[in-house]
Amino acid sequence: EDFLQAFAADLRAGIAELTAAIDRHQEVRATWYPQVIRTLLIDDCIDRGRNYQNGGARCNWSVVNIVGLSNAIDALAAVRQVVFEERSVTTEELLAALQADYVGNEDLRQQLVHCPKFGNDDPAVDALAHRLSGLVFREFKRYAPWRGGRYLPATLMFVTYGWFGQPVGATPDGRYAGTPVSDSAGPVQGRDRHGPTAMLRSVAGLQQQHAPGTLVVNIRLARSLFASPAGRAQVKSLIRTYFALGGMQLQVNVVDQAVLRDAVAHPERHGDLVVR
Repeated sequence: EDFLQAFAADLRAGIAELTAAIDRHQEVRATWYPQVIRTLLIDDCIDRGRNYQNGGARCNWSVVNIVGLSNAIDALAAVRQVVFEERSVTTEELLAALQADYVGNEDLRQQLVHCPKFGNDDPAVDALAHRLSGLVFREFKRYAPWRGGRYLPATLMFVTYGWFGQPVGATPDGRYAGTPVSDSAGPVQGRDRHGPTAMLRSVAGLQQQHAPGTLVVNIRLARSLFASPAGRAQVKSLIRTYFALGGMQLQVNVVDQAVLRDAVAHPERHGDLVVR
């Protein structure tokens, strides 16, 4: 609990620094880089005689991207297990391994990799996810952007999760330094091993109501699920249940590995292929 409280304090300090930087950025852009064409196309800016970057818009929302949420959840779960429950490693040993990017510490890294992970309907991990997401999302409500309105927490990574991971050091979830972070608000890629229902139950446990900037959740389903009325009914039930549990957005891919590999080798054959 002391560790979690210290981590929370660090997050709060980071969010305070971030919002202050955003405020300065908004003021500079409004003063020195007005976007006239966009301003003309946004409601109420003309009536108010103000650039949209200077608060002229009817609705002033500033979407803030939360990066690596699932990595942080997994990292906290791993620290709790190996340091505080099993006591198989000390905090000093773990810190040294992280600073060395796990060089010479592969056994420890494997131990961390095999700790329970977010996205598998694990009550203990999902409780951490609920607590951490609420802390981060709610903290932004304490601040108001320079141009007015509110901050809207989001997780909108698209393809940027690789770039965002480059400056991040090794993390206690077993991730190497410089490698990609989680690609969405869902589990880290490849760590959900108990099916789509378990994955969506975990993600629905995030405090999504406090993150209206959009928590993107990617899910890939087998094409065979859509081959029969019964299979399609299952997919329909799965999606409806996710939203009934509080989910906000779901991006569904229906494509198999063979098609993806063929598209890489022969893109001219797959002009209609959409990969989110």
